[in-house]
Amino acid sequence: MTKVIILNRLLDKYESSKHLMEPGVSNRRVMLRIASGKKEFPEYDYQDASIRDTFNDAATALEKEGFVTNEWVKDRPVLSCVSLNLNKVKECYSLVGRTHPKELAAKVASTVLEKLSHVSTQWIVSWRDDICTEAQRNFRVPSYCKNDFQSLLDLLTAFKVYDSMHGESITMRAFSSQCYHDTKYFERCVRERFLRIAQTYDTGLAQASEEGELGIRDQLAYLGIYARPELYELAGSGVIHTATGSIDLGAAGPYGIALPSTAVDYIAEINLNQTQKISFIENKTNYDEYILSERCKEELVVYHGGFLSPQKKKLFAKIGAALHADCEVSFWADIDLGGFQMYSQLQQLIPKTLPMRMSGQDVTAHHMNGLVRSTKYLEKVKAALVNQEYPIFEDAMERILEYGVTIEQESFLSTK
Repeated sequence: MTKVIILNRLLDKYESSKHLMEPGVSNRRVMLRIASGKKEFPEYDYQDASIRDTFNDAATALEKEGFVTNEWVKDRPVLSCVSLNLNKVKECYSLVGRTHPKELAAKVASTVLEKLSHVSTQWIVSWRDDICTEAQRNFRVPSYCKNDFQSLLDLLTAFKVYDSMHGESITMRAFSSQCYHDTKYFERCVRERFLRIAQTYDTGLAQASEEGELGIRDQLAYLGIYARPELYELAGSGVIHTATGSIDLGAAGPYGIALPSTAVDYIAEINLNQTQKISFIENKTNYDEYILSERCKEELVVYHGGFLSPQKKKLFAKIGAALHADCEVSFWADIDLGGFQMYSQLQQLIPKTLPMRMSGQDVTAHHMNGLVRSTKYLEKVKAALVNQEYPIFEDAMERILEYGVTIEQESFLSTK
C-alpha cells in the first residue's frame, strides 16, 4: 500500500509536468521533495518512526525495482527526495492500477464520438466537441471518467436519448426508464451532472437559471423533462377543442382552469374568435389578483409562470396561431433582465405581443419599493442597453440605472 501511495503521488506530479505532453523535452525531474518543508508527500511523517520506517522500506524497495531514485537527509534515516524513473512510467501506471492519461483520453474521445456522432441538440454538440478537443489535444478528461468510466457511459446514454426526443417533453421517470430501464436511476445517479453540463452549454437555460433562480425541477422542465405534469392556468374568453370535446374557459367563472401539460398534445384547436385581448402575466399573485379585479369580459388571461418549457411553448404557440387580426396581446412581468428575456421569448412565439406595465414610467412610479441591485447587476443592464439587446425596454433600463433598482410585479399590488 505504501508503494502505491508513493507512486500515485509521483504520477500526479508527472501528469502536471511537461513530460506528459512533450516527452523528452524537459530535463526537470518528476520528484517529491520531502524534507524541504513542501507538502508534496504529506503521508510521510518522518517524525513518527513507525510511519517513517514503513515508507523508507517502500521507497527502498521501489528503488531496487528501478521505479524511483531516492535521496536522503545527510546522516539521518529520512528521505529528502523521491524521483520517478521516466523510463518506467508505463510500468508504474500498471502497478498502481491507473490508466495513462493519453490512453484514457483516447478512450474517452472515441467513446464520446461513437455515442454522440449523430446528435443535433446544439448544447450537447458543443459539450461533445469540447470534451473531445481537450482529450485529443491536452489528454484532459472530466474527473468522473478517471475513477468510474460507467458514469460517462450513463451520461452519454442520457444525452443520446434526450437528443432523440427532438424537443418533446417527457416525465423524468419515463426518461430514466428509456435510458436505463430503471425509473429512478437518472434522478439518483445522472441528473446533477446532466444539469451542470446543460447549464454550462445551453445559453438559454443558463440565462433562465441566473435571472429566475430556477430550482432543479424548473431547470429540468425548461429542458422538457418534468417530475410531474406542469399546470397551465387560464381564465376568461376562449374555447379549447380536443378530439373528445370542448372546454369553454368562460364557463369556469372568474377563477379559470388549470390545464395539465400532458393535455396540450391533445388540443386540436383553440377558438379565440370572441377574444379581444390576451394578457400573459408572469407572477402568480398578480395573475390571481388580475383575473378577479381587472379582467375584461372578452379578455383571456394566461398565467405565464417564468421561462418556458417546451410543452408550455407548444401551448402558447397554439394560442398565437388562434389569434385574429384585431386581438391585442400583452405581457407583464418584473421590470428586470429576467422579465425582458421572458418577453423576448414570448414575442418570438407571438410577434404582436407588447409589454404591459413595464415602462420607464412604471420604474419611476414604483422605484421607492424597488429591489436594490448590485453594481455587477447594473453593469449587465448597462451592457444590455448599450448593445440594444431589448430595444423596447430602453427607457425602462435607463430608469433602472438611474434609481439602481428593478421592479417586482408585487409592487403594483401595494399601490392599489
